[in-house]
Amino acid sequence: MVECIVCGSSRPAEIFELVDVPVLCNQLWPDRSAASSAPVGDIHLHRCPDCAMIWNVSFDPDRMVYSTGYENALHFSPSFRSFSESLADNLVARFDLSGRTVVEIGCGDGHMLDLLAKRGVAEAVGYDPSMKSRETPFTEQAGVEIVPEYFTAGNVTRPFDAVICRHVLEHLDAPMEMLSDLRRAIGARDVPVYFEVPNADWMMRTVSMWDVIYEHVCYWTAPSISAAFRRAGFVPVSVAEGYGGQFLMVEARPGEPQPDWLPDNVSATLEDADAFSRTARSILGTWRDELTGRPGSAVIWGAGSKGITFGNALGKAGGMISALVDLNPRKHGLMAPGMALPVVAPEQLAEIAPDLVLISNALYADEIETRVRSMGLNPDFRIVAG
Repeated sequence: MVECIVCGSSRPAEIFELVDVPVLCNQLWPDRSAASSAPVGDIHLHRCPDCAMIWNVSFDPDRMVYSTGYENALHFSPSFRSFSESLADNLVARFDLSGRTVVEIGCGDGHMLDLLAKRGVAEAVGYDPSMKSRETPFTEQAGVEIVPEYFTAGNVTRPFDAVICRHVLEHLDAPMEMLSDLRRAIGARDVPVYFEVPNADWMMRTVSMWDVIYEHVCYWTAPSISAAFRRAGFVPVSVAEGYGGQFLMVEARPGEPQPDWLPDNVSATLEDADAFSRTARSILGTWRDELTGRPGSAVIWGAGSKGITFGNALGKAGGMISALVDLNPRKHGLMAPGMALPVVAPEQLAEIAPDLVLISNALYADEIETRVRSMGLNPDFRIVAG
């Protein structure tokens, strides 16, 4: 029997499936052979009728090994840097963090830690196992430290005044355990927490199936994340959409656990989930029909989860695609999993001279088109995901 991983409901219903998708979209490979044989898995999304949680019931946590080489940094984009800088300003001001200690769970290369330290945070300590044996310039900032381990209540040995966790909760097959562990680490203190996750409400409204990836076991809606926090012992102060609607941004304070709490009304969210189920397959078919046999060459701009999922889902229809383009220099020269296409720097577009640029995220469309036009190229542009 399938049970909801947030509220335990035994009535989930399947809404979407993808098979043989890369297990780790953000793990790039050194050569075509390795990329072609990258591990794959199946996705079967179910939705809970009681708390509106959506998750992949076929997820196998034993297949997820986050290690050196996993790369999902977004701060090479001017648009994302602006968003992160504004967020750091707001967090320091709202939580009064100047001169205080902040812990970040899943800090990646420490970009946010660096931003917080530059805005007056005395100690910015991050936990991330993927940073083992990996150097980053962001730890050069005074007060910034990265512990290359998973965060647990037992390995936090110093007091802290706030907790930040961005784009981690969607990767956990037991999210309630992590939230409960964090609540134990906070204890009786009034420590604010800020969580950020991909917004499944936006994903369903826009039918952005390219946001369905194996490494995301959880697809958080506003009702489901509210239920998770309250059941774990947090009181949400706000649950808001941000970054063009693509993120859910949660601010909460510690409180008493409410283990039976359920949202009052999930009907609109469930309707969006069912509509997503009906529409997603037809959209994929439309893309395949449009690109099959199209003359010329194409590139996908964005070698992240959206671009790589889209390219793999196209199958043989993606034969005209010659490369993925990304601003992150740490990705250049590597191969995307499954589709086994190279990731190139924007400057290499002059050599490729594509007829079509497929933009994997609409938020970056203006900066991408401006950059490509400045190179004297005049391809068609198509947005893959809103």
